[in-house]
Amino acid sequence: MKSLLLVFSTVLHTTSPTPTNDLITNHLEQGNAALSSSDFSGAISHYQSCLSLDPQHRHCLINYASALVDSTADSADEHLKSQNVHEAIQTLRQALRLHPDDGDAAFNLAVLLQDTSRFETTTAEAASLYRISVEASAKSGDHRWDAWANLAAAQQELGNFLGRFGAHAAYERAIVYLERVTKEHRSYIDEVLHSDRAADIEWDEERYDEVSSELWHLNLYLSKLYYGLGTVLSEFSPQDCLRLMNQDTLLIDAVVGQEDEEQAKRVCHKNAVNAMRMAVDLDGNNMVAEHMLKSMLGDSEEDGEENQKRASNEFVSALFDDFADTFDEKLQALNYKVPSLIGEAAFWLLQQGGRSTYRSVLDAGCGTGLAGRFLKPLVNGTLVGVDLSTKMLEVARRCTLVEGCGLKEAMRGDEDMADEEPSGEEEEPSAEDDRSSIPLYNHLISLDLETATLDEVYSGYIDPPEDGKEGFELIVAADVLVYFGDLQKVLTNFANLSAESNQERDAFLIFSCERVEEEHAPSKGWKLQNSGRYAHSKSYVVKTAKEAGFRLIGYEEIVPRMEKGEEVQGHLFQFAYGLDDSWDGEEVGDIGEVVFMDIIDENGQVIREEL
Repeated sequence: MKSLLLVFSTVLHTTSPTPTNDLITNHLEQGNAALSSSDFSGAISHYQSCLSLDPQHRHCLINYASALVDSTADSADEHLKSQNVHEAIQTLRQALRLHPDDGDAAFNLAVLLQDTSRFETTTAEAASLYRISVEASAKSGDHRWDAWANLAAAQQELGNFLGRFGAHAAYERAIVYLERVTKEHRSYIDEVLHSDRAADIEWDEERYDEVSSELWHLNLYLSKLYYGLGTVLSEFSPQDCLRLMNQDTLLIDAVVGQEDEEQAKRVCHKNAVNAMRMAVDLDGNNMVAEHMLKSMLGDSEEDGEENQKRASNEFVSALFDDFADTFDEKLQALNYKVPSLIGEAAFWLLQQGGRSTYRSVLDAGCGTGLAGRFLKPLVNGTLVGVDLSTKMLEVARRCTLVEGCGLKEAMRGDEDMADEEPSGEEEEPSAEDDRSSIPLYNHLISLDLETATLDEVYSGYIDPPEDGKEGFELIVAADVLVYFGDLQKVLTNFANLSAESNQERDAFLIFSCERVEEEHAPSKGWKLQNSGRYAHSKSYVVKTAKEAGFRLIGYEEIVPRMEKGEEVQGHLFQFAYGLDDSWDGEEVGDIGEVVFMDIIDENGQVIREEL
């Protein structure tokens, strides 16, 4: 959605032409021409010359920043890229100090800040900058849909839904203004194909293909905007909906002066469903919108139950690919606890079974590796991660014993990364830094958890364990089964991937679910919630796991995270594989907190130390 704006505005002379003004204009125009032809060094040189003559020239400041960013966009030199981005940010800040209401400088700065830092304070600053941009565009009559769209996304992330510049109003404005653009494109296509004048219009295939391609891409943006509007409306409380009825809104059936909160909520729901339908109609590949539409419709459609047994692979991949880079930060803001709870449960089971480590562990639905951070100290063998999202796996693949997977930002603790100037000096690595070359996971692969086989799991692994075909001693799924309604297939396959329990060692399964109380659970034992995630009753999970060959040995009601300021209701299950009585540990009730850390010796081996 975000894109760095390049200003190609014509310089207006407010004073009589002078040799200096002519030279400034010449440098600006040549810089713009160089930049449009990807001659970045030439563009930078001309913009610098322009600024040497007039350090306050807004067009040269903004375009110089754009040239700096573009010049290293595809560079493998991360240090140089960081230096240029930093200089671009400082240049745009200077432009705004000189021209506080400049919408172009504000828009570009907001985009750069969001690309370089994911902290909430940065998002808040970006939102304020997008507001400057939309107000400036309104004064000029441009009504920039992209600025409204980025403002909407930023405000939604901050939880600011209502008000003139809240997420809801911003999505509506973005949609209205973008619809105007697409209408112009459709009018051109209709005129050359279907109008009474079509036969008299000279056919320009290049122009037709260009307009058709632009319309296709704009419809993809519109789909995202309608999806955003639908999610905002679905998250409104009855009180919020009632407040919305009395604001300037485009909602269907909105009644000014409405006093019935439940009726207002129904209006919000109806409009949310309509927005999701538009998102799906505009982009048939928008699997996230399609899944959310199903969750909003619930069991109201005849074929709903069969289609809702699990989230589609396409939905899961699209959802997590879309925010892989910001996944860890978003969950930290929600006080996400499941990875640590999984680690504590896995350690507890080791203690109860009289063992020190697991020989093989499968992190099913590993995502960016948050649970892997807590599992690694417990593994003296192979830690494998499986996930549908290839972008999530790319993030997990960068994790080492001391970096990534929940550690990097926590260790840094710096919210001013975007404005921090690179030192230009390489730090000397310490002996401790050798651990940064040891990957957290031994193997990562993209597979469907319902169908993956052991051969597929170890496919491409250069050093598979000799006993790998025997299955995993521990399988964990941290907040993964919230994307499955019917658990029969996935739990049966977990059994297929588990090692056989015997007199000496048990194989375990640990996973979390969102919880629906027995009295509120449908007869099938699970329900698709408005959030798009599934919730399961305890009895359904235990019954289905038993049918797959697992025996319950531990259970705990948990709060996996906060959502919109409220506690999400969840539960954590621990099972042993096999229906015999080989488990010689105690029945685990509520899991006590176990705190542990990992120590890496000089050979790179992980040693667990209980605290």
